[in-house]
Amino acid sequence: MKNHAFHRLILLIAVVFAVTLAPVGAQDSPQVTDNLLTAFSALIESEMDYYHIPGMAAVVIADGEIVYTQGFGVRDLESGAPFTTTTRFRIGSTTKSMTSLLVAQLVDEGLLDWDTPVTAILPDFATVDPALTAQITVRDLMGMATGLESDVLPSFDWGAWSVSDLLAAVAVESQAGEFRQYYAYNNEVYALAGYAAVAAAGQEPSLSAYTALLQERLFAPVGMTSTLVTDDTSQLGDNFAYPYDIPLTDDTLTPVRTINPAIGVVAPSGGIWSTVEDMGRYLITQMNGGVTPDGGRIVSAESLAETWKPGVPLPDDVPLPIADMAYGMGWVTLNYQGIPVRYHDGGWTGYYTQMVVFPDANVGLILFANSTVGALSNESLVYGFGELLYGLEPQAAEVIRSLYNSSLVQLGMVRTMIPATTLDAETDARLMGDYEGGWQVAWHADGTLWLVYGDWTFQIVPFPIGGENAYLVINNGAAGTLVTFDVENDPVALVIQLPDGEIRLDKLP
Repeated sequence: MKNHAFHRLILLIAVVFAVTLAPVGAQDSPQVTDNLLTAFSALIESEMDYYHIPGMAAVVIADGEIVYTQGFGVRDLESGAPFTTTTRFRIGSTTKSMTSLLVAQLVDEGLLDWDTPVTAILPDFATVDPALTAQITVRDLMGMATGLESDVLPSFDWGAWSVSDLLAAVAVESQAGEFRQYYAYNNEVYALAGYAAVAAAGQEPSLSAYTALLQERLFAPVGMTSTLVTDDTSQLGDNFAYPYDIPLTDDTLTPVRTINPAIGVVAPSGGIWSTVEDMGRYLITQMNGGVTPDGGRIVSAESLAETWKPGVPLPDDVPLPIADMAYGMGWVTLNYQGIPVRYHDGGWTGYYTQMVVFPDANVGLILFANSTVGALSNESLVYGFGELLYGLEPQAAEVIRSLYNSSLVQLGMVRTMIPATTLDAETDARLMGDYEGGWQVAWHADGTLWLVYGDWTFQIVPFPIGGENAYLVINNGAAGTLVTFDVENDPVALVIQLPDGEIRLDKLP
């Protein structure tokens, strides 16, 4: 799941490519050897240290077997508890491939078809254009090519939504591009595929019904005994990973715990918690064409393969010589110098997952990293693994590190512009209080100012570029977002700068 909570002015994470492997001159019949795994372990430890990642876990599959599984570092910096292969982790958008597998099962049973109109299953489904509404099929919900773009702010409300709220949100999303031609990553639209599956199975669409279907049809038969859908960490036991962030103002790059807001009804796009051991069993099932590690078939090879097929092309504005990059249904496919790759990543406020298949080698890889910069470390490690697998000269770590270092230079420049001062409650009293839409500005006793919306909390600091009443978000996955206060009018207004404009919220009496 991609967290679009705020637009970052500082491109710390925006430099992460949507690709996974770039091997050159691949050798015949690549093999996962003991030497490869030893070198990969060393690479993981090196990248964790470089990117200040608290903890990671990895699993490698070769020829239908888990050949490597290992935890690294800590799942909890405060307690020092280790990150193990049984540590539960929020896997984000790798959930999407599980939703598409669920739909594939129902296709096998004749309860729906890939090209069934969504309105035939979810009668309340609508978009801004009635003609578009009539054309969208189940396949389209998962293909990222409806042309509908999600706004930034709705993700703050996911945890409070019902399925009806989700449908209502999609109904007002703008159409930014041509149907089936324009790539627009959309978590809300994708989530509706999970509820279409529930409806096709003869149940009232709800999060609990979706969760029960996954448990019955996927988790239980695959043997994913530690995997569940939840926003309630009390259900996770005492071995789950906490998410971490690096505040913009900290030049030591020391991780601090970040927020973990609810995903709620959008769970079919990214609400699953799992372990690398369970994910290894899941990836084996995918690579086996629908046959579990224990030999049971849960979906036909034909229907599962349909989810892998390339659909809408993805933007090619990445600094790599890739070809044929396209989105399927919960999977991305690409070719790099003749080597096919299938993958999906996932991210949510300090949780980053990478799931990769190298089909020609019959090798798969899962990575977890509990940091906002885990997106970078995971990319570096996937590239590095590919270099080891195909016997290539190592270059991935250097390339990704150079991008990271460039972002650190930008961050350093911004850091020098932030005044080293605490804020005074009396001076900033005119800013503090409740604003339209449920937003709040609050002063803390340690002299810090915070922007709050439900479970979402962001520290803001004065920032001279932008005016006298300009502030910068420095933490919790939104570092670099500019907010300003219009104090010339009554009431005071909070203005949040977004990628495609701004949101203006008046202070309440």
